[in-house]
Amino acid sequence: MDLINKLKEIFESDIYDLGYELVDIEYKGSKGNKILTFYIYNDEGITIEDCEKVSDFLDTKLDEVDIIKDSYYLEVSSQDLSRPLKTDRDLERNFDELLKIKMKDGEVFFGKISGIEEETYEFDLDDGQSRIVKKSDVKQINIEIVF
Repeated sequence: MDLINKLKEIFESDIYDLGYELVDIEYKGSKGNKILTFYIYNDEGITIEDCEKVSDFLDTKLDEVDIIKDSYYLEVSSQDLSRPLKTDRDLERNFDELLKIKMKDGEVFFGKISGIEEETYEFDLDDGQSRIVKKSDVKQINIEIVF
């Protein structure tokens, strides 16, 4: 199991108990400058105080579980609109949003999520058609920001 999945397994329920949903975890950077970022969500929005609360909790717990041997900086943040949607829950929260879907074969299309099954997504397209794709064929999904 990779580090990110192990961290999700360890902390997802604890973060939920604090009143937040763990949306994603990133671990990026080069040696000596690594940043471990936990992205959290709450229906009422995320404040600085929310980030501090989760950060204080994680700071203590990460030292206890001690699974990251390198030095790193810990960040807790809310998700931003440009972040890829990675989970079914991410998509459920964005049912009314226009999405940009990039497929692994290089194809790109736009639509709104209309169905989520165990192995597939269904999208409503602008032309009134719907399209079902395998989750395993999707490379990335983002909210398409239209001005």
